[in-house]
Amino acid sequence: MAAVLDALASYVKELIIDMVKEDLDTLLGVSSEINKLGHNVGNVEAYVADAERRRIDDPRVQGWVNRLKGAMYDATDILELCQLDAEKRRRSRMGTCMEEKVPGCLMPLLFCMCNPAFAYQMGKRIKELNARLDEIRKDMVDFKFVKLDQYQLRIAPSDATLPSRTTTSQIDVSAIVGDAIERDTNALVQVLLANEPAIKVVSITGTGGVGTTTLAKKIFNDRAIQVEFKSKVWLSITESYNTEKLLSSAITQAGEGREVHGDREVLTQALTKTLSSGKFLMVLDDVWSTGLWTDVLESPVIIACRNQPGSRVIITTRDEDLVKKMGTTDYLLHHVKPLCDEDAWSLLKKQLPPQVAGSENDLDDRLKDPIGMGIVRNCDGLPLAIKVVGGLLRTKRVNKREWTSILENPAWSREKIHDELNSAVRLSYEDLSPPLKQCFLYYSVIPKGVISQLTNDIIIGMWMSEGFIQVPAGDEQRSKEEIGICYYWDLIRRNLIEPQLDKALDGSISRMHDVIRSFAQHMSKEEALVQSGQICSHALSTKFRRLSIESTESESGLESMVLPKWSSISHKQELLRSLIIHGKMKFEPTDSCLSMFPSLRALYVSQAEFDRFVESLSKLRHLRFLYLEDTDISKLPDDIDKLKFLEFIHLKGCENLTSQIPRSILTLEHLRFLWIIGTQFDVPKRFGQLTNLRTLGLFPVQIDGDWCSLQELGPLSQLRALYIGGLEKVPSGSFAAKAKIADKQRLSRLGLWCSDCNLDEVTEEDCQRVDEVFDQLCPPSNLEQLSIIHYLGRRVPSWKCMNQDASVDFNSLRTLDMAGLPFCTQLPDGLCQLPNLEGILIKSAPAIERVGPEFQQTGGSSRSLVRSSFPKLQHLQLIELPQWEEWEWEEEAEATIAMPNLHTLRIGFCKLGCLPAGLASSRRLALKDLGLWDLTRITAVENFPSVVELKVSQCPSLKTIRGFGKLQTVRIKFCPALEVLEAGPALHTVVLEDPDMETLPEYLRGLKPQVLRLLDCHQKLRSLLSGSDETSADYMAEKEKVKHCGKLVVL
Repeated sequence: MAAVLDALASYVKELIIDMVKEDLDTLLGVSSEINKLGHNVGNVEAYVADAERRRIDDPRVQGWVNRLKGAMYDATDILELCQLDAEKRRRSRMGTCMEEKVPGCLMPLLFCMCNPAFAYQMGKRIKELNARLDEIRKDMVDFKFVKLDQYQLRIAPSDATLPSRTTTSQIDVSAIVGDAIERDTNALVQVLLANEPAIKVVSITGTGGVGTTTLAKKIFNDRAIQVEFKSKVWLSITESYNTEKLLSSAITQAGEGREVHGDREVLTQALTKTLSSGKFLMVLDDVWSTGLWTDVLESPVIIACRNQPGSRVIITTRDEDLVKKMGTTDYLLHHVKPLCDEDAWSLLKKQLPPQVAGSENDLDDRLKDPIGMGIVRNCDGLPLAIKVVGGLLRTKRVNKREWTSILENPAWSREKIHDELNSAVRLSYEDLSPPLKQCFLYYSVIPKGVISQLTNDIIIGMWMSEGFIQVPAGDEQRSKEEIGICYYWDLIRRNLIEPQLDKALDGSISRMHDVIRSFAQHMSKEEALVQSGQICSHALSTKFRRLSIESTESESGLESMVLPKWSSISHKQELLRSLIIHGKMKFEPTDSCLSMFPSLRALYVSQAEFDRFVESLSKLRHLRFLYLEDTDISKLPDDIDKLKFLEFIHLKGCENLTSQIPRSILTLEHLRFLWIIGTQFDVPKRFGQLTNLRTLGLFPVQIDGDWCSLQELGPLSQLRALYIGGLEKVPSGSFAAKAKIADKQRLSRLGLWCSDCNLDEVTEEDCQRVDEVFDQLCPPSNLEQLSIIHYLGRRVPSWKCMNQDASVDFNSLRTLDMAGLPFCTQLPDGLCQLPNLEGILIKSAPAIERVGPEFQQTGGSSRSLVRSSFPKLQHLQLIELPQWEEWEWEEEAEATIAMPNLHTLRIGFCKLGCLPAGLASSRRLALKDLGLWDLTRITAVENFPSVVELKVSQCPSLKTIRGFGKLQTVRIKFCPALEVLEAGPALHTVVLEDPDMETLPEYLRGLKPQVLRLLDCHQKLRSLLSGSDETSADYMAEKEKVKHCGKLVVL
């Protein structure tokens, strides 16, 4: 369920407590019912955690939970309606705007005495609700629920509720496929065998079922490991491990079978002595918390390591931060990646009966594409999921019809896989706190086509709208958004979702593996429906709390007709709290009302009609989240002020929205997020009274006499994210100063944009004015993200130069994006001194011709806090600098290297003839991903020993690529002059793309990739490689070039 019962009960209890704090005696009899409601909720609250667990496996408990949750949902609706009425009465009597309070916490209700009809109605509804809860409480006795401790004391599930997962060091060879695990094993074995006396901990992390344990087993059983370490201990850490049994097992394994008995102290001493007898390797498999290490193993292991230098520890875990929490300083973090498609297919074939798996070529020909590959892709490269599906396929006939039924029917992932993944995904789920469980389940409700476009602040806004994020008592200094971002990164650290760094380097865009998504949707199936395409009437017969619909393309490519009619939703789903629509829908002329969704909290609509609903939008009295993208909405409703709970407004690409924002929006005291982009709108005067805003963009510059919209930003001291557009319109720096950007001490993200205008019309006076305006927009020193877009000044702002004369230290800055610098002739000075800078993007800077050594040298500045230049920089992109010809690079000292943590480098569309020697250095070990394109003058790319993925495109003069000893994947596009390509034994995939390529290049002769892919090659080469005449000399010559390639794929 997207709402977890114990979290929902706690939320309702807080609402009731807030009511009881007020004087309710005048509420015409409601106070007694409110008190009874509080008692009823309190009576079941202690047992709901047990019910939430047991409902997973017991349908009867599930039914009871559904009834209780229905009552809790109704309670939140009733209590919030009381709050709305109280607010209304207070405003009418006092005539002033009430003070800000957290949404969900109730205002004084004594004003309800002015409305006896309302009080009577609410009293009646609460009385009926209490009667329902009485019956639910009576039925609770039959289930014999037990009281559970607070989450912090019960995060380890009991054996009765969750099957334990134990492992041994014995390896199942059927689970080993592909070269990736071999490469990982070899690399980690070398780390473990390195001649370093200090204890080294290797932490192997990854999503449940991805193969962390399998990799650990491979290492444990490696021949070199067996020879090097005298003692080898494998400990499987179950959720309810017994300390004495664990210590005894470790002693037995390390002592070659010798058993020791006694209390914990005796066993600890014995383990220390046994491990100290020789160099040892200890594996802790499936560790969930630091308790095992700090309370049990840390002391004996560390003492033994001092006695036996070179001993090692391996842990497998889903928590990437766990090794840091253990307190060890010398550790290596290794993340296991999902299987590639080819390896996944190989593993699937291993699960089939011998008589089928033995005829692999026949199976490849008949079922691999597209059916077999479609099945393995549904498993997202998770070996455990592939093995489960393989077990299902073993029960089917090996033909297209049977396999297609598996591919097209999602039931296997929601039932069979759910059962088998109890020891993987379910363990991760059970380890979550109740609020985090809700956020995890809700994430799975957002369609895959939508989630891949949403930043984390939008997802957090949806969580907030449902009441999933509450500020704990004693932690009032943190905002809901800050708590939400902690939840988001916690899900990433636990490998339940993963960042899509190709879309957002800061990790703000993420995805969820299909297998994990299926598990989460299985857990939410009573309350949430997620559908892609047509929804059958049977599915909509259930009354859901959350409904998510995504359109699908029709095979003909014509307008899709697969979405249901609006009436099929609106007439049957009055309990909805979240509605997500992505794609077109069918409407009747009379479909124009939203009032059939009285409990709606979150409304997300993309690419569907919405203007027809504008007039009824204000009837959604509980609405907190409104997201409209690419819709036909022409205006916001004039009575938007009736949406008293509204916290989040996001309008994107709604081109018909051209009218002024209604002035009534200024009374939305709870509004925290306002983002309007892709359309024109006017800022109403007195906008600055929306003092609860945390995120604002794209805020337009507007001038009306002596009034400038920037002055409305002055009072907005709560802003965490601010993006301003049209800054070239500001008449002078004095107007910009009124925004008081530097005073916003909580601001962490800032975007300063000019309009994308005709550069031929920009005068020298315009450039000077923009320089002056930007100088007055100096951000606070705690800023973390800065973007400057279409900057029309001739010099970077004075506060952006990190030299000795700079007015502000930006030591907290993590990312810098500067795109559109038509008149700047040099990059900002002193960026290399920023100690926490992780990402730089410089794009479209046509006036820059040279980058000097000052770019990566600290210059000995007294202000510098760093030893090496760019100490934390991981991502550097220099793109569209068409006049850039020279990059001077001088290392400051032999012992240091600039950009020591650089992981990803992108350089494109410039005149560089070579990459600087300091960049291409044998000491640069962190660089893994190198991309070069449109470098028309470059002739050689050499000496990048750590790079594992290389992409080179449209470099017509490039002749040589060498010095890539760890290269695994190389993609070459339109590089006709290339003669030399050298790579080591790690090379796995070579991809070539060139429509003019009539013969295979000669440099392939010395390569031994597992896969060679040819994309969009000349028809002559395509025909030749098709093998129509395998005896021809031309065919034999081409095949000779690739005789060492494992597999040739022509697409």
